[in-house]
Parts: sequence; C-alpha cells; structure tokens
Amino acid sequence: MLKEDPEDAVLNGRADVVAKALEREVQDLREAIEARDAFLAVAAHELRNPMTPILAHVQRLRRLVETSDASKDDLARSLGRLETLVEHYVRRATALLEVSRMTTGRRTLEIQTFDLAGLVRLVVETSLPAAQYVGSSISLEVPESLVVRTDPLAMEQILDNLLSNAVKYGQGQPIDLILRSEPQGAVLEVRDRGIGISVADQSRIFGRFERAVGREEAFGGFGVGLWVVGQLVEAMGADIQVQSSPGKGTTMTLRLPHNRMEKP
Repeated sequence: MLKEDPEDAVLNGRADVVAKALEREVQDLREAIEARDAFLAVAAHELRNPMTPILAHVQRLRRLVETSDASKDDLARSLGRLETLVEHYVRRATALLEVSRMTTGRRTLEIQTFDLAGLVRLVVETSLPAAQYVGSSISLEVPESLVVRTDPLAMEQILDNLLSNAVKYGQGQPIDLILRSEPQGAVLEVRDRGIGISVADQSRIFGRFERAVGREEAFGGFGVGLWVVGQLVEAMGADIQVQSSPGKGTTMTLRLPHNRMEKP
C-alpha cells in the first residue's frame, strides 16, 4: 500500500479548507439574496396597501373639484384627510428599515403608551374606501378607550394587514372588527364572511411567502401580509389564532397580554 506523500497531504488539506470556505461563501451569498428578495416582497406589500385609500381620496378630491357646488369646507376636510394619509405613508416607508431587519430576525420594537381603541378607529377609517369599493361594510365594536403599551406602528401594520386580508377575501360581505378587554388582556377580532381557509392551510399561512392554496391564484399577491403579522405578533409577545372553514369566512383573533397593557 502506497503512503501519501506529506506534501500532497498538506496540499489536499489546504484544498479542503479552501473548498469549505468557498462553500460557506456561496451559502452566505444565497442567504443574502433570499433576504433581499424577502425584503423587496415585503416592501412592495407594505407600500402598496396604503396607496389604496390615498388614491381613493385623490379621486374624491377630483370629483369635488369637478362639482360646481363643492364648498371650501369640503375641500379642506378632504385635503386634511389626504395629508394624514400621506403622513402615515411616509411613516410606513421609513419603517421599512425595521421590516428589513425583521427578515433577518433583528426587528426591534419602539415601545410607547397609546390608545389602541383610537388606533383601531383610525385604521378602519383608512380601510373604508377599499372595503366600499368591493361592496363590504366594516362594523366596529370598540370601547371608548383601551390604553396599551407596545409599538404603535407594529400594531398599525398588524391591523392594516388583517383588514386588508378581510377585504380581499371577504367576497364583498360585511366585516366585523371587535376590540375588548378581558381578564387575560386585550383581545382584537377581525371577522369576514368570505372564502375561508381550510384546516390544512391554517397551520402555515403565517410562514414567509406561504399562501392558502387557491386564494392567491385567484386574487394575486406576494403572500407576505400574514407573515408580517406573525413576525410582529411574536416580537410583541402576543398571540394570534385563526378560526375558519372554506366558504364560511375567517376570524383572526389577536390577544395582547396584560404585560403589554397599561395598568390603571
């Protein structure tokens, strides 16, 4: 049996080291590309959604201008609302850096004390044009005030995505949004009466780019909305559950524990 030449052994060892280093670099590059693609998909989704109410208000302004009996008060109110929507859009765009960090597991929260009931009313108001366009109404059942301590932008993104999903898959049927305080914490429900989700699909819809079979083929989209929701809910230490069946609608229930609520 021939013995391996010591010099050959050294060269082979170095070749193995180089090969492993190249393999690691290739893997790192693949992960970087996947993270980039994930971020681009999230960015497209997060910047597209707020444009619907902005466009609706721009169209309303155009109709007001074209109407001879449009008053200055009507125009001022509509411009004020449009200004608020644009400000929210700028905040959403600014937050994309944090969303990109979320794709790599480094998403941080900006904890503040705020009125969740007021935020719910605001998100519903901005979602109404899209809902009305498809024939859906949004009923709102919230207390006068429910103070919580968490990231308000994260909560806004969660609410916006849940309502957008309800509008998208609700088949023009009524949508219910309920906020209440329970002994365990705050509970938020978003309920539609649309196409629903099968039991098999419910376990995976919060995964990155995961979509319920048959839903996106008909409605389009990146499959990132509920992934964003799932990531933010986890970062907040909250919990979200799905109750649904095909043809009978979907209820998303978000539970925010007491340690995320402002104590009296």
